[in-house]
This record gives sequence, C-alpha cells and structure tokens, in this order.
Amino acid sequence: MRTILNTIALSLLLLYSCENNVSSEKREKNAEAENSEVDDVKSMKTASWRNPFMTPMGVDISRIIRGYYLVGDFDKMLQFVVYPECYESEEIIHLLRKSEWGYEIKANNLTWQRDSTFILNIKTQKQQTIGEEQYYGKIVNDTAKLILFPEKIDLFPYFGDELSQNPCVLKENIDNIEFYYNKAIFLPKSLSSLEMIYSYLNKNRNYKACFIGHTSDEGDSAYNLKLSVERAKAIYEYLVKKGISKDRLTYEGRGLSEPLYSNTTQLNKAKNRRVEIKLTRVN
Repeated sequence: MRTILNTIALSLLLLYSCENNVSSEKREKNAEAENSEVDDVKSMKTASWRNPFMTPMGVDISRIIRGYYLVGDFDKMLQFVVYPECYESEEIIHLLRKSEWGYEIKANNLTWQRDSTFILNIKTQKQQTIGEEQYYGKIVNDTAKLILFPEKIDLFPYFGDELSQNPCVLKENIDNIEFYYNKAIFLPKSLSSLEMIYSYLNKNRNYKACFIGHTSDEGDSAYNLKLSVERAKAIYEYLVKKGISKDRLTYEGRGLSEPLYSNTTQLNKAKNRRVEIKLTRVN
C-alpha cells in the first residue's frame, strides 16, 4: 500500500513539475515575442508580400513598421509607408521623430477593399489603456504598405474621411504663406492661400488645427522664438476673424530649434522658415 501511495505522490510531483516548466516556457516565449519585434526588423533583408499578415517575421505589417520606428531606422520604415507626394522624405522623417505614435499595437483583423486596398483593425495599448484603431493600406509592387497622414497629429489611424480631401492642397497653401522680413505681417500674395486654409477648415469641421511657427538660425534664439509664435498667431487671428471658432484653433512657436534642413544654404534657410499645420480629429 505504501508503495502505491509513493508512486502516486511521485506521479503528482512530476506532473506539477511539468506544468510549472510549461508555464515557465510560455512566459519566456511571450517575453521573447514582445522583445523580438525590434530584433526582427534589424535582421530582415527582404520584405515583399501581398498579405499584410503574411510577413517574413510572422507578424503584421503595422508591427514591422513600428519596429523600424522604435530603432529610428526611418529610411527602411518609409519603404513600407505611403505618404502624399507633396511631402519630401525629410519632412516625413521630421514628423516621425516628433510624433508619439510608437505605442504598442497589434492587428487583429484584416478587411480587403475592392480596389486591393485594405483596412487593419489595430489593438492598441497606451499607458496601460487598451483601445482600438483602424489603419488603411494598399499593395504597391507586391508589398503591403500603410498610409500615413502627415497633416494629422495621429499619423496612421484612419477614420474613413481622410481620402476625400487632398492633403497636398492644405500643405501647398500653408507653405505659400509668406511674411515681411522679420515681421508677422502677411505679404499680399499670401491672402489667397489663407482663404484656401479657411475654406478647408470650414468644410472639415470635425478637425481642430494647431499652427506651429519655425525660423532659420539667423539671429538670436529668443528673438526667433518670439517671431515664430507671432507668425503662427497671425494665421490664428486671421481665421478667427473669418469665423473659425477659437475652440478649434491653437498656435505655438518653436523658433530655430527644429530645422528641417541644415542651415548651410539660403534655400535651406528659406525652407526652415515655415509654419506647419497639425490636425486633430474632434471626437
């Protein structure tokens, strides 16, 4: 009888030990999976696929892109991103560096559209809060790519109305706003572009707009910061006078702290003297 009891006890002990080992292995695998996202993209040599879920790494396209984002390899990241042709890659990389997009994401559903575009339902985790987003993408040269919306604060989330407006119209008009030298007074040729921005915001009332002023490196940093704020404020005030609600508009200045290009040529300096617009969807 004692022998039988000893055998049963030994069997239970072995079973408990095996279960603990399995649980430990599962925890280790889960930890490895969470940490492998960045390592995978570092080692990836080729990546061409038609199905956003069938990637060489075994994870969806959104996580591959996020992996490149996290390691700061924006050149490779942009190989799997579609953005409006009116933006230069330097501008997109600048936006990515300043964005807070890189929160934890994982696609959990794929919906194909008739034109071979697709929508990914994305599970998100931001500061211990679980949520859901949609990303929009398409197949380009046999490779799945996600659409990036550079005019928006949230660069990738898709709400369904983004494609009805050409973002280049907005960007080209904001780029065409010019001021008198060292002043926050519009040049007369800027008025038509200001009217176009007003028209855009008046039609798209589900978005708020923030105007961000920038300068080149000429002159004192404190003076440039003040000038960048005043120029962004001038656009804000123009739109308020036209009838856009103050609740939908904000402005700020960054001075010379965020150049797009090295201030080594007059052309680059001119490009660095700019006002950006960032849109946020109103819930």
